[in-house]
Formats: sequence, C-alpha cells, structure tokens
Amino acid sequence: MSAATHDTLSIPTLLDAIEEELRASLQLLQAPPYHGLREMIAYHFGWEPGGDATNRGKRVRPLLTLLSCAAAGGDWRVALPAAASVELIHNFSLVHDDIEDSSETRRGRQTLWKRWSPAQGINTGDAIFVMAQLAANSLHEAGVPAETVLAVKRTLDEACLRLTMGQYLDLSFEARPSIAQDEYIEMISGKTSALLAASTAVGAMIAGAGASRAAAYQRFGLNLGLAFQMLDDVLGIWGSAEVTGKPTGDDLRARKKSLPVILGLNRSPEFARRWASNDVDESSLLEMRSLLEEAGVLQVVEEHASEHTRRALEALSRAEPLEPAGTVLRNLATKLLKRTH
Repeated sequence: MSAATHDTLSIPTLLDAIEEELRASLQLLQAPPYHGLREMIAYHFGWEPGGDATNRGKRVRPLLTLLSCAAAGGDWRVALPAAASVELIHNFSLVHDDIEDSSETRRGRQTLWKRWSPAQGINTGDAIFVMAQLAANSLHEAGVPAETVLAVKRTLDEACLRLTMGQYLDLSFEARPSIAQDEYIEMISGKTSALLAASTAVGAMIAGAGASRAAAYQRFGLNLGLAFQMLDDVLGIWGSAEVTGKPTGDDLRARKKSLPVILGLNRSPEFARRWASNDVDESSLLEMRSLLEEAGVLQVVEEHASEHTRRALEALSRAEPLEPAGTVLRNLATKLLKRTH
C-alpha cells in the first residue's frame, strides 16, 4: 500500500467516515412528525446540540469491520454500510438493555428511556434495529456481490439472535442463587462476543477473503469479545466513574452476576454471606470488593482475560493480515484491552 493509503487508515479518518455513514441513517426521519424520534436517536448517539465525542462510545465494532476489510485486502470504504450496521445493532441492544437493567445512566448522562420513557425507549431501539437492516442492504449500492451481501446479512442476523440469547441468560441469572463459570462464558459469548465476531468476519467477507481466513477473523473477534467483557466486569466493580461513566461498584449495587461475583460466590463464604444480605450501601460495597480481592478473584479474572487476549492475537496472526491495516487492527485490539481501573 502507498503512503497515501496508509493515511486513510488512521483511526480518526475511519471514525469520521463511520459518523458520516451513521448520520445518513437519520435521513429516513426527516419528515416533521418524526422530529422527536430523530431527536431521541441523535441524543443516544451523542449528536444532539451540545453533545460531544464522550457521549458517542468508542465505535469499536465498526472500526473492527473496516480494519478487517482492509487487512483482508479489501477497500474499507466499500464496507462502510456494514460498519454502520454493526454499530446500529450494538446501539439498539444498548437502548433495550438499559431498560431491561433499569440503568439510569450511560456515558455519564441519563439513558434514553430515563429521559423520555420506557415505551419511547423500546420503540426507538426497534427503529435503530431496522435502520441496521437497511444499512446492510445498502451494500448492494456499494457494489458488493449479491451472494456476499446475503452472507453478510445472515452473519449479522445470527449475531443478533446470539446477542438476544445471551441477554436472556444474563437476565435469567438474576433469579438464580448460583451460576457456573461455563454458563457465564456461554452468556458472554452471545451477549458481547457474537457481534464483535460478526464485525470482524463481515469485514473479511466483504474483502473477498476465503472461508478459512474469514473464520480466523471471526475467532479473533470472538476472543477479543470474551477478553473485553471480562475486563468490563472488572471495571464494573473496581472501575472509577471517570472511566466507566457509572458509579464505582455499580455492578455490585445492581446485583449483577458478573464473573468476579460468580467466582466470589464459589470461593469466599464471607462474600457469599455479604452478597445474600442484599446490602448496597457504600460500606457494604467496599467490603465486598475487599473480600473479592482477598479471595484472589481480581487476579483470576485478569488471567482469564489475558488468555483470551492471547487467543485473539493468535487468530489474527493466522488470518495473515496485510499491512499497514494489520498493525492498526492489532494496536486497536491491544488498546481496547488495556483500559485502566
């Protein structure tokens, strides 16, 4: 690739292209009667007047799609509709998850349902989901062969189903006194990893990668997602509000059975006792965090995350990514998995 091509692979350039593609989805809501729906979507994506990049999320999934396409030998610009689709899918799930989890804040401000209403939140999430389908359909207009478009749409639809299956398990865990670690892995394989795996796979598919290379990109995304979620579980208990946008210890306060909690319930009778008390005042949260640390839970979770990080990078190497996209993709994955507490 030429130096000029290398420049177009910079993260800021890709992010600008992603934002432009995502904003184009709002053109479907230009008619005056739907101004409110447009306003809610814009608010969730951080596009409202006064919004800024901190309200938009990191756009990790569409970046992975574009970089995987480039690394597999394709033109990342052709994959922009797929990149928009995976980000829209991700955000429809966030809107619905916030309602299902009764989460009142996201990225340091009110969630959509809390600001408007649960009913408007559900409907807005549905609208974002349909916008994702329409974005994927527009791959035809970008010149992607029909059979590839169908394969991409099937991959994304399967990821959506796996995502909702994972959410089902996550919600069902709330009513159960104990969860096995392999059940947790199954849950996050759907809720978190399925869409990340699809993001990398469809990028490679659009580039025309063969089945074995596309599968390697998919394994890369899958293991990246597992490692990411495990580290997110760490942040949910030990992360600062500045990093997470939520109060420190929010997962304990919300009684979320994340991997640290599952391990703590199995390893520490005292933690299990404190957990069963349902106390969520600050002193109880501090004590529970300390008990998890004493049981070695933090170290174990970080070791699991490290192993899946290793598997992700190994799969990426097996995909034989082209440069410079391969390096940019590897650096993005490494940065994603080095978030601080």
